[in-house]
Amino acid sequence: MMTADSVEDRLILPLSGSEQDLQLVGGKGRALQQLIAAGMPVPAGFIVSTRAYQAFIVENDLQVAIEGLLQELPLHNAADLQQAATGLQQKMLAGDLPAGLVAQIHQARARLAESVAVRSSATAEDLPELSFAGQHDSYLNIRGNDAVLDAVRRCFASLWNPHAIAYRSRMQVEQQAVAMAVVIQEMLDADVSGVLFTANPMTGSRSELLVNAGYGLGDAIVSGQTTPDTWVIAYADLTPKQLIPGSKTWRSVASPTGGISLQPVPDEQRAKPALNPKQLAELAELGLNVQSLFDGEPQDIEWALSGDRCWLLQARPVTRLPDPPPPAVDWQPPDGAERLIRRQVVENMPEPLSPLFEELYLTQGLDLAVDELVRVLEMPFRIDEFIALPMFVTVNGYGYSRYDLQISWRTLRIVPGMLVWYVRCLPRLLKNLTSLWQDQGLPEYLAAIEKVRSGDLSTSSDAQLLADVRELACADARHWYYITMMVGAAKISESMLDWLLRTPGVKKKTGAVLTSGMFLSGFPSSTLTAQEDLDALARKISAVEPLVEQILAAPAQRIPALLAEYPTGAPLAEELADYLARYGHQIYNLDFVEPTQIEKPLAVLLALRSQLSTPKPAAGVDADSPRQAAAAKREALTAQTLAAVGPLRRWLLRKLLSWAQKFGPFREQALFYMGAGWPELRRRALELGRRLVARGRLEQPDDVFYLTSAELEQTWTATAPRPPDLVQLATQRRALRQQRMKLHPPGRVPEDVRFRFGPFDVTRFFAMWETQKRNSQQGNELTGFAVSPGRVSGNACVIRSAADFADMLPGSILVCPTTTPAWTPLFAQAAGLVTDIGGVLAHGSIVAREYGIPAVLGTGNITQRIRSGARITVDGNTGRVTLLDE
Repeated sequence: MMTADSVEDRLILPLSGSEQDLQLVGGKGRALQQLIAAGMPVPAGFIVSTRAYQAFIVENDLQVAIEGLLQELPLHNAADLQQAATGLQQKMLAGDLPAGLVAQIHQARARLAESVAVRSSATAEDLPELSFAGQHDSYLNIRGNDAVLDAVRRCFASLWNPHAIAYRSRMQVEQQAVAMAVVIQEMLDADVSGVLFTANPMTGSRSELLVNAGYGLGDAIVSGQTTPDTWVIAYADLTPKQLIPGSKTWRSVASPTGGISLQPVPDEQRAKPALNPKQLAELAELGLNVQSLFDGEPQDIEWALSGDRCWLLQARPVTRLPDPPPPAVDWQPPDGAERLIRRQVVENMPEPLSPLFEELYLTQGLDLAVDELVRVLEMPFRIDEFIALPMFVTVNGYGYSRYDLQISWRTLRIVPGMLVWYVRCLPRLLKNLTSLWQDQGLPEYLAAIEKVRSGDLSTSSDAQLLADVRELACADARHWYYITMMVGAAKISESMLDWLLRTPGVKKKTGAVLTSGMFLSGFPSSTLTAQEDLDALARKISAVEPLVEQILAAPAQRIPALLAEYPTGAPLAEELADYLARYGHQIYNLDFVEPTQIEKPLAVLLALRSQLSTPKPAAGVDADSPRQAAAAKREALTAQTLAAVGPLRRWLLRKLLSWAQKFGPFREQALFYMGAGWPELRRRALELGRRLVARGRLEQPDDVFYLTSAELEQTWTATAPRPPDLVQLATQRRALRQQRMKLHPPGRVPEDVRFRFGPFDVTRFFAMWETQKRNSQQGNELTGFAVSPGRVSGNACVIRSAADFADMLPGSILVCPTTTPAWTPLFAQAAGLVTDIGGVLAHGSIVAREYGIPAVLGTGNITQRIRSGARITVDGNTGRVTLLDE
């Protein structure tokens, strides 16, 4: 039997009490108790604890109903979830509150004013990682004991709102572990109310506060029924930097009989700011005090102004706060460099580089690799005789290729030797280029990977682990130059083919605008074979309906476990594991700081779940794969075009088609192996990191990627001076890289540089190799490279990196900085593609053509111009993207 005299047994607790147990008072209740303990202005009240909720569940025998709901949760079906949750809530609303709880509420209620606010306070809300904003119910201006009891019961029931259940599932919160407390406070007659953020939630700036304010109670603002005034306030002096006036059309007021109602705000009051400068400064100072109380964590604070006093109604951490804006930067070449361009290998590095990758791959690996390439090709000159080294540098952390040709009259002495080499060797090189990659470049790379893999990770010394990382970085860089040769050959052959297709004779005879890309789809590709194998696995899983239901009801990350746990799912789990073993080396980003697909298979799992949610062909119907469909379309177009032109053009078209169709597919096949050594490289780097963590030199294993090889070597070299604080260095560099993520690197640095050799302006020669158009930040039309024909309008889905893959919506237009092979699973869900970087030879152009979706690449700034949900039109025939919501 519970007694009212024992604090442990009481079903209610004072709001001003010292009991601040999250599991007892919930997130909202605990925050308010902490505010009161610090002397902050909070309306008087008390808390109906989670013990009361649990007693209510026991009193009405509701646990069986809750367990039944959780066992049958059909989260993928909103209608079924709504029906199941509503049934449980109806039982809760019909239940009786325990007599002891009713008596204690009446007793505590008698010490408060007549009107109270009754607010939910769940154990999994108002936390740094989980806000649960708007998921549970609250009630304002409740009058009378019966109404208060009914509001408490409704708050209990709101724990099982359909949207709250779905939110917990999405955030992977254990449903059985949650409970509900209820905060009951005196109701304020607020003149002005609003929300205060102690960091700018729009920009992520930690040096600005943002204040929303409107007349009356805050309910109208929080629910979006009126537009408040918005101020941006500087931390430095707490003065407004910006005011965005709101319409303030309505205000929420307490009704005499209970509840709230909306009233129009008089025109003369709407025209004035809701707060004066003095009130703003006091509110901002109060907000900073609250943030300080919660260890400097940015806070989302609900407040109300009643008379001359500001009251705090709620404080919770700001969730999903954007990263702080980057510092002001200057895009200028580093010392010694003059002209930079974002092309070639750096197209596969869309983000700022990690220090270890910049050193071992971009600076050392690629320069060593080009020297070896010169040796393999028996060129009669050194690269540094006419190309400035290092060939690749960074600006604000982003990779750039130099085109500082060291052209002088003295350089001309090597021209005769170059011409002899071209005449003697180039035809043979072009003839044997694909076999050079197949028989030499790729086998050497795979052999280097196997050599490192054969070493014993546990017995390798720290120095050996770092040596292995360096060896794999250089091996991939060497392999890249074999890719580069095929890229160059493909570029030349496709440019010649485009020239022929644009000639008046071909255009007139065919009556169509043709591009080389239309004749390059449907060829075998490991990237597309991987997608076909995933499709085959999806078909096998779809034959097991109960398993499909479980997968569709769970987060995508749970798919491997669900396959393994299902009675007949072991072979399917093995097939998925085998798929990742074969294809999981594919990279999202060439920088090895980022996990590869085998470590981070979310894109694969999302694609698999998307396929399971799509109706499959009827039994016996074998739908063509995208590659087969693309090949059939290519052959038909080729036959039509050859038949339309005359004999001479037909002969030339066949010749150019054979060249383009030889080099194009091999280029994509070579790209499939880009970063193939990264899974093994990361195993060794992270093993080294774990050892340094165990010795107290690093805080987390992946700190190794934010240090240089020399800094790492100092940790095991006995004769080295005392090494620097590696934890601090890694933390600072990680934070700097995170800040730089918000920067948008221009395609050229400096952007308006002209390149002249004597009287000749050769800028246009280099411009033809650019992979980013220079579009304005204004206007509703962007131009790029037309790489996959067709035209589509729809909602954009902006995916900036692998971290955003879960946000991809099937049927939307994929908008991203660039794509690499590991992005391929998203293409099956996309209606179109637009990128910042890339051209006709980019990975995205080839895969888009295979899937038959319109694509425009290399717009330069599309990810800066729009947000997800914006409507756009993609014209893959003309290379234009129209922003319909501009």
